[in-house]
Amino acid sequence: MDAVIGVIGTILGTILGWVLNSLSTKGKLKIYVSSWIDNFQYNDAGSMVPCKSKEQTEYYHYDLTLDVYNSSSETKILRNIKIEFDDGKNILHTSIPKDDTTRRRNGPISFYDSIAPLNVPPKTIIQLKLHDGAWRTNGGLDFIWNTQIVHLTYDDENGKKKRIIIKKENYNNYFNADVMYRGWITPKNITS
Repeated sequence: MDAVIGVIGTILGTILGWVLNSLSTKGKLKIYVSSWIDNFQYNDAGSMVPCKSKEQTEYYHYDLTLDVYNSSSETKILRNIKIEFDDGKNILHTSIPKDDTTRRRNGPISFYDSIAPLNVPPKTIIQLKLHDGAWRTNGGLDFIWNTQIVHLTYDDENGKKKRIIIKKENYNNYFNADVMYRGWITPKNITS
């Protein structure tokens, strides 16, 4: 009888261990958009300065700060990180952002690498500071004036594409006088 109780105890212990391990590996990446700043500039005697109109714009630039939290007890992966600009129906432009932590200087010029795949260790937060831009030459800014929604997209550890809304704005009306609020979005917690 003692042997049967011992075997049952061992089986129940194994099952309980498996259940607890399964529960501890459950968890998600939580992406908190800390800030999104975008601006439009033009060259004024060799210096880039803010624009006051769509016609004056020569360069569009964005800065994005994200806090990525892994609530799981396993490492989570973000691959193919991109910023997509769309009109609500179609993707108009895709940007692979530059990672601010890769900055290298050569005199007055800075160089950055594109964001690489990211491993997020269990129960940790990683802050990402990203940026990119586009020039007006050869229709390079046509996409922005038709943009309605800006998304962050990435592939998770299972290869599934995830999409997070960063900002909703009709950029065709960006320079209207009645639009006073520019650049910052309200921080929000996004679970994916």
